[in-house]
Amino acid sequence: MTFRKSILLLLSLSMLAALVACSSSSSSTPPPITITVTLSSVATSLTVDSQTPIKATTNDTAGVTWTVTCTTSPCGTLNPASTLTGAATTYTAPASPTTGVVITATSVTNHAIFASTPAITIVAITVTLSSVASSLSVNSQTPITATTNDTAGVTWTVACTTSPCGTLNPASTLTSVATTYTAPASPTTGVVITATSVTNHAIFASTPAITISTLADGTYVFSVTGWDSDGSPYHVGGAFTISGGLITQGEQDFVDLYGPLSDDINGTGLSTVTTTADGNLQIILVTCDGTDCTQPDLAVGVGGTETFNGSVYPLNSAKAAITEYDAWATGSGELDTQDSTAFVKGTAPGPASYAFVIGGIEGGFLFNFNMGGVINVDGAAGKGTISGKGSVFDANDDFVTYQEEHFVNTSIVSAPDAFGRVMFTLDTTPVFPEMILAGYIVNSKKIQLVETADAYGASLGGIAYTQTPPAGGFTSITASANSYVVGLNGSDTLAVLQVAGLLTLNADAENTISGFINYNDLNLQSQTAPSAITAGNWAEDAGTGRVTLSNVTDGTAPSFTLQLYLDGNNHAPTIMLADWAAVGGPGFQQSGGGSFAAASFTGPYAMSATGWDAGEAGEFDAVGPVVAAGSAGTFAGFSDVNWLTSAPITVPAENVSGTFTAAANGAFTGTITGLDVTNCPAFKIGASCTADTFIYYLVDPTGDNIAIETDNKQITLGYFIQK
Repeated sequence: MTFRKSILLLLSLSMLAALVACSSSSSSTPPPITITVTLSSVATSLTVDSQTPIKATTNDTAGVTWTVTCTTSPCGTLNPASTLTGAATTYTAPASPTTGVVITATSVTNHAIFASTPAITIVAITVTLSSVASSLSVNSQTPITATTNDTAGVTWTVACTTSPCGTLNPASTLTSVATTYTAPASPTTGVVITATSVTNHAIFASTPAITISTLADGTYVFSVTGWDSDGSPYHVGGAFTISGGLITQGEQDFVDLYGPLSDDINGTGLSTVTTTADGNLQIILVTCDGTDCTQPDLAVGVGGTETFNGSVYPLNSAKAAITEYDAWATGSGELDTQDSTAFVKGTAPGPASYAFVIGGIEGGFLFNFNMGGVINVDGAAGKGTISGKGSVFDANDDFVTYQEEHFVNTSIVSAPDAFGRVMFTLDTTPVFPEMILAGYIVNSKKIQLVETADAYGASLGGIAYTQTPPAGGFTSITASANSYVVGLNGSDTLAVLQVAGLLTLNADAENTISGFINYNDLNLQSQTAPSAITAGNWAEDAGTGRVTLSNVTDGTAPSFTLQLYLDGNNHAPTIMLADWAAVGGPGFQQSGGGSFAAASFTGPYAMSATGWDAGEAGEFDAVGPVVAAGSAGTFAGFSDVNWLTSAPITVPAENVSGTFTAAANGAFTGTITGLDVTNCPAFKIGASCTADTFIYYLVDPTGDNIAIETDNKQITLGYFIQK
């Protein structure tokens, strides 16, 4: 090898060595993979037999394996036993309680890497029920809830001594979500409602045995206004007690143009509460001659016996619409469960103020009479004295009107007796003679009124609502921007008159009134649509809740004044002041206006109606259940009808149907078939039922409404009520 070649070889070897050295210094061993495992959260308390999904998130591509330990086995199971990252396994708790349950997910690749839950307690499933009264009325609806730690909820069942037992809807609920129990249409005993755990059918809770009576045990206040066979308008009100399905005691006040009568109600088994063949409520009250129950009061009812049929409000079994249903009289009214905690026997009510309306016929001259106002019981607690301060009344006596009159300081309200009966002695001089009203306390917010022996000698009845002023009291704008639905009965210079409407008190500079008003005395022009109010202004008295609507008209009838009396609880009893009409009746502050739809008028309702036929052959009244299908714009049901003609006619279970078209403001239009007493087969041989024109004024989102007939066939004012 030459020297030159040797040098080249050495250089090549040196460069190769350098390259190898370079290569070695630039490479390194990869770091080890760190495996992590995290778990989704799990409750620290689970019920036996429950199933709970749980996930592990890991960067181990092989996934995790699952295990469970606890203080006392069995500890439960996990399925599947291994999962990839993010995939759930299901933990099934054991069938018996235990503690210290720990669920662990362990890396498949490195068993030293794992994650565990905090200690979990496995508890027994529990189910408890809300309380339910031991006595319920037929057809009533009662909400009931089950509280359970079973996340799947409960299923509901009902059993009883004699079927049918009623229904539950829905049939299953989650914890604290109510189902509704609807009692059967006939009495039964031993009704037991049960809520059973969905997860474990061995776990359940049941109510004590419930008795389904025609009316549940308790004291009831009733009030009816109508026409009797003595040719007089009448009013009757009172209270009776039911125990074990039997009427055990009671008292009532009755008045017509032949005078007032105060009688006890026979509680020896003669007075009864049952259901009719068609399922309506029926109350038979046998009067005592005063307090002598060995003799009936033959001046009342059929030989001293009054019969009332009724329909319980579907969403409030404490109330029912009723009608007198015998050959002696016909009338419409209401039955209320009395709240005995609302009064103390021997202690006069007050201090309190009451918005009231009474109406009827003035004694002697048969003049129509209406009075409304505010009675302020402002004396010391328990004294019942009425100084006149804060009290006010308005009246229409045979189309002669009186506005903003006052009681004088000899007025007083007495202490209640055991039935909640009080006596309002109202000194209205010099406007009218002294008036004495028997009042039956329903609850802390309501008193039914009937005139008794006094100097005025009229036939009057009505209602008083305890005022609950809003924060700051009644002001001059309490009613501003509110709407009110009214339904009024009475007469005009020609005949019997009915009025219904929707009154909106606008919040503008002039305090204008808008809305609708419809009236029917069979002489006015028929109205197939709500008649728009074209003029009127309103003003409110600060302090009393008295609201005056002046110069109201729809352009078809003379203008008039309406007086509304607010109670602060959405009631606004109303009278009309006019030289051509005198009417009065209930009023309600509307809720839901602007958002009503056909679906607002949906479900079961108690329907009552009162009116006169075209020939003025006598008053008729009807009561019964109907069911509305809002989506279809129809309803159907039946009513028991009593028509006080020269030969009184009582017709049970007369089919009733109707149609309606919705409006967002709550003024629905439609028809009713089956209430026309001169054009139905049951009332007049050879006739066929006709569809009469009606307008329905909705009061609230549940569809409660006042309906008025607006054709010339007859006059009818109807009420459709759920609660």
